[in-house]
Amino acid sequence: MSTAAAPALNRETSRGVYADEQMASALAYFRAGRTDKAEAIYKKVAKKDGRHAGVHHMLGVIARQNGMKERAVQLLIKAAKLDPQRPEILCDLGNAFKALGRHKDAIKAHRMVLTLLPNSPEAHSNLGSAYKAAGKAGKAVACFENVLKMRPNDIELKFNLGNGLIAAEQYDQAEDLLRQVVYENPQHIPAQNNLGAALKEQGRFDAAIKRYQKAIVANPASADLHWNLGLTLLATGQYEAGWTEYEWRCQLPDFAMLRMTRPRWDGLPLDGRTLVVHAEQGFGDCIQFARYLSQIDPDGGNVLFAVPPRMTSLMQGLESAIRIVSTDDIPTHDVQIPLMSLPQLYHDGLPFEHREGPYVSPLGDRVEFWKERLGPLSGTRIGIAWQGSRGYANDARRSVPLLNFEPIARLDGVALISLQMGDGTD
Repeated sequence: MSTAAAPALNRETSRGVYADEQMASALAYFRAGRTDKAEAIYKKVAKKDGRHAGVHHMLGVIARQNGMKERAVQLLIKAAKLDPQRPEILCDLGNAFKALGRHKDAIKAHRMVLTLLPNSPEAHSNLGSAYKAAGKAGKAVACFENVLKMRPNDIELKFNLGNGLIAAEQYDQAEDLLRQVVYENPQHIPAQNNLGAALKEQGRFDAAIKRYQKAIVANPASADLHWNLGLTLLATGQYEAGWTEYEWRCQLPDFAMLRMTRPRWDGLPLDGRTLVVHAEQGFGDCIQFARYLSQIDPDGGNVLFAVPPRMTSLMQGLESAIRIVSTDDIPTHDVQIPLMSLPQLYHDGLPFEHREGPYVSPLGDRVEFWKERLGPLSGTRIGIAWQGSRGYANDARRSVPLLNFEPIARLDGVALISLQMGDGTD
């Protein structure tokens, strides 16, 4: 599902801080996209005046544009401390917090902006976006409804409210609103995309597929549209077409996968070459799709499976003889392929069914360790995990409160064993 960028408040009209010659020159470079030149000037000004809020503000904006999210937050916090009444600084700080997944801080910053600018549609919209990112869909919808009352004909605000309604699982209302956006602007790709999502979430898969396909005819290069079409096709069991469309994920700029420089493997014999299959997306994706590794015939070559450091021990138990390496230290290789491109390479229109038995087994020493530790527990032993990464945009749809397992825990002859690590252990 596509999301709209949170609107930034005007950075150029506050107390004349951009009025002097150097600042005006830096701002001109910034507007022209010459952020390197702008940054150099801002840094010179910062050396002369370390308490210049406008300088730290713009350096923070540039740092965020350059992908330096942590540095951006540091600079924007400093700017906000130097001038806490500047709403445009707080706005950019809130957006920077949101980009880092610090949702509580983002909400706090945008609420401060709203206090300073209670009648600003942008302030209401930004707060709504922060609530939506934090999984507080109800509050997000309330913010978007407020801002739409201020600007009832604003197509982007309708789009934002449609997104919020999807997050709040009010899919029929989202559909109605997004249809309005698409009617007013048929070239609004994100609205076309999210309209498909609203249809899919209602279980209207055929209608969603037709919507995506129609939008792709008009926008054939949209990776978002192809990606969502692929997910919908897979959900309906159309594996051959689904896995082909799924490949468009590689063109999504912020997709959770490594960007490798070596040539993409095409499935041909390795003939002495070294292939790296690299894990992508979440741990669950890695565990589930590791079964496809058994399809690869080394054929005189070498095959490495690169996984996040925390998974190297677990993946040592793969039935395959493929060597496990960390994504932090990938050896020299000739070709590479993302793990979840293997289904498209090997598909025959049917889902891959692994032969009987596990394809990942625990190492012997760990079996003995846990056998001894869990020995006293009697009855049925059930391992549970309740929380995924809180940084995942749709975490609320896949994680469950630990309290929900209480009825099972009360059953006679049942012992629950926590498999939870990281987020959720609190």
